[in-house]
Amino acid sequence: MTVLAKDFQENDFKVMQRSSGVSESVKAYLDQKVEEILAHRSVNHPFLAWYGENALSKEQEKQLYLETNAYFKYLPFYVANISTITRDEAVLREVLHNSTDELGTQKSHSDMFAQFLDMLDITSEDIEAYEPLESSVALNEGIKEIYNSLPLERALGALFADETQSAAMCSRYNEGLKNQGYDARTRHFWELHIEAEIGHSNAIYNILGPYVTDDEGKERFESGIAHYLQLMEKFWDNVELRVQETAAACA
Repeated sequence: MTVLAKDFQENDFKVMQRSSGVSESVKAYLDQKVEEILAHRSVNHPFLAWYGENALSKEQEKQLYLETNAYFKYLPFYVANISTITRDEAVLREVLHNSTDELGTQKSHSDMFAQFLDMLDITSEDIEAYEPLESSVALNEGIKEIYNSLPLERALGALFADETQSAAMCSRYNEGLKNQGYDARTRHFWELHIEAEIGHSNAIYNILGPYVTDDEGKERFESGIAHYLQLMEKFWDNVELRVQETAAACA
């Protein structure tokens, strides 16, 4: 599945849908932001396109998913941090819903990712021993910082970019795994998250109106989007380099 802007506007998924109460001006503005996020190089990185058509060695595969683990293992905690920089109950409700959705009722999405890694023969010992790239650490730390710092509009811009690009990113991971020959059971984590992240993006979309109605709010919101996507782009640039270096070393 290729994630398109229209998938956020209307879908048959059992996830949060967009509210009809969003004003036309805010809707037009946010729809444009979705288009821009999905068109960004970090979302359409050359490595992601390459991964959908080329096989990785087991060592390259391990590197890719250990870098991924370093990037997003603690994201639900960081998202919850936004609750400490707002007194808007609508924002509080949605960021806590986002975090609790990731935690689940019996099994967290982090647990599910660990099971996915196990199906790729990536062990807990591999995770403990792995030293992630500086850009992966910077992405993780950058997300933690922006979700815990004022202005709120900047944090919400980063979160909106995070959830929107994640839907597309999960589809790219899924296509890469499919190209590697993995079955639907192995790819379940990613297929589940394509839909889940569309719902998370829509949930944030629904509460953004008060924060993007004037030029100052929009400027702060857009700075959060830009900062997040810049961190993601650097992440993919260096993942690509690491994978290429491993291929060259084995040649």
